[in-house]
Amino acid sequence: MARKRSGIGNGDEKSTPTHTRAVRAADSVERVYARIKDFAIDYRFRPSERINEVELAAELAVSRTPVRAALNRLERDGFVASVPNKGFYARELTPEAVRDLYELRAAIERGAFVLACERATDAEIEATAEAWTRHSSLEDEGSWAKIAVADESFHMALTQLSKNAQMIAALEGLCARIRFFRRIDLESAPRRERTYREHDAIIDALRRRDAAGGASLLEKHITLSSAHAIEVAARGLARIFTGTAA
Repeated sequence: MARKRSGIGNGDEKSTPTHTRAVRAADSVERVYARIKDFAIDYRFRPSERINEVELAAELAVSRTPVRAALNRLERDGFVASVPNKGFYARELTPEAVRDLYELRAAIERGAFVLACERATDAEIEATAEAWTRHSSLEDEGSWAKIAVADESFHMALTQLSKNAQMIAALEGLCARIRFFRRIDLESAPRRERTYREHDAIIDALRRRDAAGGASLLEKHITLSSAHAIEVAARGLARIFTGTAA
């Protein structure tokens, strides 16, 4: 007897429910998005390079559909750009691009600090200060890369004290876009030492709820001079084109 086809009403086999397939597809897109985002953060795609979707899909062992969905999302997030009828391209790395990102970051954090002085409780301020104090010994850190992670966490914590969800979300996205440059910037021992001193001064201003003074300190702490932006961009490009970016 011929074997019956599987399908609705056939008790021999069960088809995968539609909602389960949809969940799996969404999960696949999220995983692909996270992987490609990591590539973009670390400049695995060289600046202004066309992204080969076929090769990327093969490397991630997926179809082009989740790759295309991830790239569209990454374009909205500022990690890639698209050209009609040509495809997606990696983000640029120029001194002006680096400077612009840091100026935007300074504007967000300055505003968030003012709100934090108004809205944060004393306990929340002390918890933020204590979290940073755990990283306050350069000798204990042992790695500039760890300090870069701690630095990002500290600045996110400051912004979270603003209790402004839009500022927090904006800074989270921006931190990912500048993570590559933050690591390079903090490779310099003098820059790390200055970071520690300035963080202590910012915490002191927050404890005193000195909104104007602390906001000014933050802006100076974050904003890169034109010369510094050129230096960071040059070091970044050297890393990328010698294969040591990550």
